[in-house]
Order: sequence, then structure tokens, then C-alpha cells
Amino acid sequence: MTTTLSLLNHHLSLPLPYLLATTTEGEDYGKALAVSIALVGLSIFIFSRFFEEIAARIGLPSVLGDLIAGLVIGVSGLQIVMLEGGEINPALSHLIEILANSTPEQVQAVFDVPIPIIVEEYAEFGVVVLLFLIGLESDLKELLKVGFQSASVAIVGVTLPFILGFVGLTFIFHIPALPALFAGAALTATSIGITAKVMQDIGVLKSKEGQIILGAAILDDILGIVILAVVISIVETGEIDVFNAIRLILTAAAFMIAAVAMNRFFGPWFITQLEKLKSPNSRGMGSFILFIFLNFLAGVVGLEPILGAFAAGLILGGTKAREDLIDGVGVLSVIFSTVFFVSIGAKTDLSVLNPAIPANREGLIVAGFLIIVAVVGKVAAGFFAFSQEKINRLGIGTGMIPRGEVGLVFAGLGAATGALPPSIDVGIVLMVIATTFLSPPLLRLVFDTSESPAQPVPSDADGSS
Repeated sequence: MTTTLSLLNHHLSLPLPYLLATTTEGEDYGKALAVSIALVGLSIFIFSRFFEEIAARIGLPSVLGDLIAGLVIGVSGLQIVMLEGGEINPALSHLIEILANSTPEQVQAVFDVPIPIIVEEYAEFGVVVLLFLIGLESDLKELLKVGFQSASVAIVGVTLPFILGFVGLTFIFHIPALPALFAGAALTATSIGITAKVMQDIGVLKSKEGQIILGAAILDDILGIVILAVVISIVETGEIDVFNAIRLILTAAAFMIAAVAMNRFFGPWFITQLEKLKSPNSRGMGSFILFIFLNFLAGVVGLEPILGAFAAGLILGGTKAREDLIDGVGVLSVIFSTVFFVSIGAKTDLSVLNPAIPANREGLIVAGFLIIVAVVGKVAAGFFAFSQEKINRLGIGTGMIPRGEVGLVFAGLGAATGALPPSIDVGIVLMVIATTFLSPPLLRLVFDTSESPAQPVPSDADGSS
């Protein structure tokens, strides 16, 4: 399975016409494929909307609803979306046979190859769109206002969990280096959206602590994506090449520094030039072309296209078109990132968590270890927010805990490489779920105004995500 997210070769491809044109199984097979795509698509979006609504009503992030939807309709549940092979739900198979006038063998053949390919293609497109949106929403001006404190928190919050996770998995649990690298990379993430929403709900978003958390979360995303790009490249080469890793880090750093610089100069100029064009939707289409080009460029220089997507968002995030682009890209993200998050849940085999099976017990212990490192590593980072003012350092560290959708991006890409054994894959997903659930009550506890008043800042922070 390819691990490089090539936008030009994969994300914008239309697999259905290609598969129909090259298949030799006949008209009934084509009908079975069409009906299967429709039913799988309906299942993904109906179940995701249902569980997202439940999550919203009880005050939890919507991404958890998508993940639970995947668990329900995937290999651990109803077996409607089977992305790793295996027999599908007999009732679904029988329904497709009736609607398409096909045989059980044809239906199973559809779910063995074409359906997983199609779902994975759209899921991968959901990754790059999501990273583009995160880049657009990242406010570099807010990062600079509390730059020193945010940078110190972010650097410690990335390096400490990464090192603790990697060292612990390799030396304590004897996990191979590549799965340990992916698990360590997943521990570096911080969900801006989840943290901002919780802080807004408890009224500390505009405090200095809130500003530091948001700035550090933005930088976390940048550092985490760089680490992820390096780790994926290491997986693709099949070995840990120190020279190549250093080259990739320097290339990624140069790529991101250029993107930050272009945020101020090139981005506004580019949007102005697009507005001079007479054709309709020039601004949106031109921005989309830049998005595709930077995905392609990142791949050419040896980086993951997700880094190009994020860079494109950063460049355009400082322009007057930012809000319109966020609205437009948000629609794409809702559709395709939903497929991505549901697909992660669908591929998660919870049977590895059965403690009655001896082989599974190590996986549960590993999951517990990852959760501890995930919490301790970020909380400790909060105490590196050096300031002469009295600030709630415990609150800052707690605000960095949730991994949310960003952590799931790491988990999904790790699973796509085939480098993760089931216990590590599920352990990462459980870590994401646990940190996301723990964050809201912990934030409310540590920001109790009767004990730790948050200091407001005069400037207004944009906490939307």
C-alpha cells in the first residue's frame, strides 16, 4: 500500500469510472459496485451525523462522533465498511444482491478491492483538506504576541512526549523502532479546535493563559507535522538514515519558514492579483491551484504533501480572503474529513483489547502507557511558560492535553503505512479518545477562578477554529 499522499495521482482521481472501465466482471458487477458505493457512502454520513449530534448534545467534540460511527459500522461493529478485508455484513450483502441482481461472489469482490480503494482515496483527500484548513485558521499574529512563552511550551510539549513515548516503547515494551516513532509522533499533537472551544465555554479564551495555549497549539501543529513528515519518509525508505532525517528536517524547516514569510508578503499580493481577473470564482480557484501546487512541491522535495497543504493554508491565512476561504474549504473538510475519521474507526479492531486473549494484554498496557505519557508530557510543558507575571502554568499544560482530530491524523497515516501492529494502532486511538475526554473536565478544574484567576490581556484573541 502506498504511503505517500500524492494529490495529483490520488486525491483528485476518480476511481469509480476507472474501475468500471477496466473491470471484466460484467454489467452485474458494475451494478453491484454502484449500489455498494451508494450504501457505504450513506452509512458513513448517516452514522457520522447521528453520533456527531449525540456528541454535540453532551458537549463533546464532533470528531469523537465520527470515530464512534466508524467503530459501529466497521470491523468491530456492523461490518458495513470493511477496509482491511474480511466478510461484510450478510444482511448488507443480501440487500446488494437484490438491488443489483448480482451474486454473493461479485458483492464480496467489490468489497475486497474497489470499495476500500475508493474510501481510502477520499479519506486521504480529507487529510490534506483538513491540514489546509488548519493552516488557514492558524493566526501567526497571535503566536507572535506571546511568542516566547508559546514557543517554550510548544517545544517542550512536542519533544518531551515524543522522547518519553519512543524510549518507553522501545526499551520497556521492546516495540520496533518504526511503530515507536509513529506512536511518539502522535503524542506530539494538540487539537486547537477542542482546546479553544473548551476555553471559550469556561471564559478563559481571552486570558494570557489562553493566548499562550493557542500560540503553543499552533506551533505544536507545525512541529508535529514536520516530525510526521520525517517519520513517514523513514518508513518509506525502510531504514533510519540519520543523514536523510537531518536533510528532511532542514528541508521541512526551510519549507515552513518560507511559508511563514509568504504569509505576510506573497499571500496578500497573490489574492490581489486573482481579484483582477474577470472570470468568476478566480480567487477561490486560484487558491485551490496554490494548494495543489504546494502539495506537489512538497512531494518533489521529499516531504509529505500534507506539509504542502498546511503551508498553503498558512500563506493564505494572512489575507483578506481568509474567512471566505475557511468557509469554502470548511464544506470540503466536513465531507472528506468525515470519511477520513470514520475510516479510522472502521479499521480499528477492538478485539485486540480483549484481555481474555493473552496476546492482547500487552496492547492494553501499551495504551495505558501512551495515555500517561500523553497527559504528563503536556502538563509538564505548561511549567516552561516562563513569565514574570503570575500565570496558571498547570492550566496551560492542561490546555495542551487533547489530541483530537490532529492525533487521529497521525494515527490514520501510521496505520496507512502498515508499520503499526494492531495493538499500537488501537493504543494510539485510545490515547486520542482518552485525552479528548479528559481535557474538558480537567480544564474546568484547573481554571477554577476562585483559586487560579486567569489574567486577561488587552488584545482580542481569535479562538475560533
